[in-house]
Amino acid sequence: MAYSDFTSLRQLEKQFGVKQQISRFLADVIEKEPSVHLAFDMEEAQEMPLYNSEKAKSELLIMPILKEIRRNNKFFNIFSGYNFDVNGSVGLNGFCDYLLSTDTQSLEVNSAVFCIVEAKNRSVEEGFAQAGAEMLAAQQFNEAEEKPTPVVFGSVTNGNEWVFLKLENQIIYIDPTRFSLEPHSLPTLLGALQMIVEQFRNKD
Repeated sequence: MAYSDFTSLRQLEKQFGVKQQISRFLADVIEKEPSVHLAFDMEEAQEMPLYNSEKAKSELLIMPILKEIRRNNKFFNIFSGYNFDVNGSVGLNGFCDYLLSTDTQSLEVNSAVFCIVEAKNRSVEEGFAQAGAEMLAAQQFNEAEEKPTPVVFGSVTNGNEWVFLKLENQIIYIDPTRFSLEPHSLPTLLGALQMIVEQFRNKD
């Protein structure tokens, strides 16, 4: 069993005792205007054949967004396609599309993982359980590294739509807001990501 085998939040509730709850925990987002660099990347991506390709969306839509946030927040790093085997006996193993970690000095994750981004090709809902499992793994990993993080964030995106999750006190909170890459919504998406990473500045 691996992260991708979790297909419902109900599975996580039965196996790990977590609950799920709707919560607008990103209600007070301060918009962040995209740089000229990101605006160009987004415009150029629209010229590419993205339809029905998870990999293309990941490379051309998701990674540029994450890189944009990191440009002004060098205290964290982005690990892409990372083999995150934490506890295989309970299915907390496999590859994560993106891990955001406070580790900036090594080729492997040795420091606190604070956000998971899971890419899906169709609806974002299909990735909630997988993202939840990866968030649970991140919490276990951080505890084992003696860098516990009471809160771990996650996001599921199909390239255009982004939904954010938060794991805290054995509850997976799902923010019902649909953030998007549409020009009028992109500053809010960037603001949401900035709000998350700011909570982990200077944690290590």
